[in-house]
Amino acid sequence: MRVTVVCKNSEWQVRKLQEAAVALKIDLDVRDITKPGLTPDNLGDVVLWRSSSLGAGLERRKMMRAIHKISLIINRSLVFLPRATEKAFQQEYVKKQTPSILYIPTFCFNSKKELEYAISAGTLRYPFIQKPNKGSKGQGVELIRNKEDLERSFSQEKEQVYQNFIHNSGDYRVLVLGGRVLGAIKRTPPSGGFLNNISQGGTAKAVTDLKVLEKLRRMSTTVASVFELTVCGVDIIYDDVQKKYFFLEVNTVPQWKGFQEATGVDVAKEILSYCERMFQREKRKVFDIVSNEYHSQFHLLGSKQFHFLSRLYSWTKSPLYKKLIDDIRTSYIGNSEIEYRKKLKDLLSRDSERRDGGVAKEAREVFFKKYPNLEPFLNLLFKNLFAEKIYGVDFRPYIRELVRDEEFILLKNAIEQDVEAMQTLSTHAINYLYLLDTYLGNKSGKINTEKYLRIGKSYPDNSFELQIYFFTHCIIGASKFYNEKIRKADLPTYINMLEIIEKIIRENFQAISLDNKFEFLVCARICQFSSSLEKDILLEAAKSLSQDGNFMIDTHNTKASPHERNDFIGAEHRNVLYIMSQSSSHYSY
Repeated sequence: MRVTVVCKNSEWQVRKLQEAAVALKIDLDVRDITKPGLTPDNLGDVVLWRSSSLGAGLERRKMMRAIHKISLIINRSLVFLPRATEKAFQQEYVKKQTPSILYIPTFCFNSKKELEYAISAGTLRYPFIQKPNKGSKGQGVELIRNKEDLERSFSQEKEQVYQNFIHNSGDYRVLVLGGRVLGAIKRTPPSGGFLNNISQGGTAKAVTDLKVLEKLRRMSTTVASVFELTVCGVDIIYDDVQKKYFFLEVNTVPQWKGFQEATGVDVAKEILSYCERMFQREKRKVFDIVSNEYHSQFHLLGSKQFHFLSRLYSWTKSPLYKKLIDDIRTSYIGNSEIEYRKKLKDLLSRDSERRDGGVAKEAREVFFKKYPNLEPFLNLLFKNLFAEKIYGVDFRPYIRELVRDEEFILLKNAIEQDVEAMQTLSTHAINYLYLLDTYLGNKSGKINTEKYLRIGKSYPDNSFELQIYFFTHCIIGASKFYNEKIRKADLPTYINMLEIIEKIIRENFQAISLDNKFEFLVCARICQFSSSLEKDILLEAAKSLSQDGNFMIDTHNTKASPHERNDFIGAEHRNVLYIMSQSSSHYSY
């Protein structure tokens, strides 16, 4: 494999790429775009474009389209969105493409008179920002505090944009590579300044707060997907007044010196390793591609590390996964009774994580409000299950210090009598009932599989996703989340559920997500149920690798989510189910 870096000078980032190429034994050549001889047919297998010197016109588009036909190009966005480097275009494009991201209204004026009218109309308010539409590194950015500043700083150039000032204590730079967040830094201005850019004297510190990182991850991978950017720096700002995060801008040719110094991440090495994995995938089987990506990039799974390892360890009982999951024991349950108690108390007070998007969000919200204890109780019961099954620790005595058994049972009885809640909450309701059975045993009352079968059969039309999850989580719950075999006496009922799912998927194949399909295959393995649909599902899987990463996304069904599709962490649930469905397990009858 040969990698070509197209740039306009030997910047620090390019030198780091050259050093990393030597260490990784990768053939890398650097091409200066300002010199003659750059043609599509003499470049590498992978082309990393780090220059906009050809401009946004026809010349660059022709060159990059020609390269795109021959080589794997990073970033392809500049082929299809030549204005992607313009700040005004970025804000308008985000506004148009995705409602999940808060954008900053950005204005352009043809004259000072138009600008003054916008101020008088209240569209633009002091203080506001004036900056070059195509600028970078904070150069040319002015804070206009009053009329005097305007008289002194107004630029007659039309390539200026204006934004109302957002009161902040710094902004965030998130570095995204192939749908994976390499890390985030918070940039703060020098004393008395307002520019957070490191190149303008700002300072950077790595972001370690998990809640902040989760928000930044969701926003940055969505922005990268919207602009079809493989590697980029996404800038996000938190409004201290509105208490909300806003998209600031995206850098298609990111600098990373300050980021690397703050985080310790070897960005050049990450980029070249990524290029190598993407190049090699043409020669490898789909399972090997996906499995290798999640195992080799496990360090970037963040909050999903435990989910990934717990599922694969429970499924395979492999010593390899046991060792890895033991390594994160401290963060998951702790190592002492004091830590156990603290973890459980934190769960009861934790803000909801399950309701941030997802299936039937608005309909489910009604029942989460009706049963406010459901989510915190679920959190406790999940912790109890995995503490016991994986770490051999009984959390019941500590949980009973916080919640009486009678409170759990009261909620169980209420949910079981509320069919609409059962069907709408689906996964959440079923998980609760089976987890409580694990926690209390006979004290909670027998699991009524026949009743659950009847409720699942009576779903309203076109509720395919909720209905499938309802049935699959009955099976997963009965297996104690992949840790035990299902009782043979119960298998006929669960196989009946699988037959219903199979019929739903067969009749509505294009309307069913890969998550649903893979979970069906996993449950079929648990019950030793052979489905003729497996071949069709795996054919779809083979066509569903992300353009930006070695993980599967929904692109060949109507459940595709185009604005959040290239997210390594966001796709973990789908991909670990795929890995499980195609891996050896402890299930056999």
